[in-house]
Amino acid sequence: MRRLARLTLLIWSLATVAVTGWVLSQNPFAAPLVDRGLDQARAALMRAVADRATPDWLITRLTAALDAGDRQQVQMLMDLARDQGTPLPPDLRARADAALAVGMLDTLSDCGTCMRDVTACPSLSLVAACTLPFELSPAGDAAALIRQGGTWATGGDPDGIEAALATLGLAATASTLITAGSSLSIKGAATTLRVARRADALSPGMTRALSAAARSPAPAQALSGIAGDLRTIGRQASVPELLPILRLADDPDDLRRLARLSEAAGPDTTRVLTVLGKSDSLRLMRRLADAAMAAAALIALVLGQMAALLGAGIQMALRRGLRPNPARRMPPPLRSVAFGG
Repeated sequence: MRRLARLTLLIWSLATVAVTGWVLSQNPFAAPLVDRGLDQARAALMRAVADRATPDWLITRLTAALDAGDRQQVQMLMDLARDQGTPLPPDLRARADAALAVGMLDTLSDCGTCMRDVTACPSLSLVAACTLPFELSPAGDAAALIRQGGTWATGGDPDGIEAALATLGLAATASTLITAGSSLSIKGAATTLRVARRADALSPGMTRALSAAARSPAPAQALSGIAGDLRTIGRQASVPELLPILRLADDPDDLRRLARLSEAAGPDTTRVLTVLGKSDSLRLMRRLADAAMAAAALIALVLGQMAALLGAGIQMALRRGLRPNPARRMPPPLRSVAFGG
């Protein structure tokens, strides 16, 4: 029975090691365990994008973007076609090139419009690129407070959330030296959310969460999680893409999932979301994360079994060392010899 138990334990340990190796080789989100990092997760996302973005898919989407005059979408689709080596009809390519060439001058004009009035800006990417540099300064917060004060003075209904965020931004700026710069993340988040609210780039769930955070006793602490996720998206994707991605978040938990996606997709975050859609992108990330958890559990099981085997081996060695050796015989006792007279 002991031999059968030991053989069963050995077979189970070897099988577990084999399954763990297979899981690690098939699931890139477990790559940190083998020093491959998020690059493999990004590769999985790029494979999914390549499978979805067929020539027919690209031609249909590019035509629609040109008809809608969406230059940012046209640029993204042209970059995708170039990176994948997808052939485009000559007339469609010429039309896209002409739209992008003219678009450079139009972008400068649109940027001026965005700086004057965020609500008149033709795209959220331009809102972030053109208005955030000014809004991040103390002058942007002061202008927001003056705007809401003027609304209140004329008998209108001021936006209390924007006023609260502007006040928080000024307070975070003032405390920069005291906090050694750590308050700048809160300042950036407050400004981004304030601009997103004016540009109608917040979902109802994000608006409710923002309202609760702005009116809480410690708004900076309440916004810390959102601030970290916004900083991650802005660093991994880009600042112009921050507001379009923020618009997709249904609530802070959804924003956290989008931030994790941006850590894997990096500069291609918008491309992944455009081609796969938010639901499929996050579903793929969830499958990868579940596979990573399974891999970690298997590795923990293997380590536990190795520790158990090692402990059993040490115990057996100690028992053998302390067990009396039957080969070693004690010398016979001396017999007394009687001497007679």
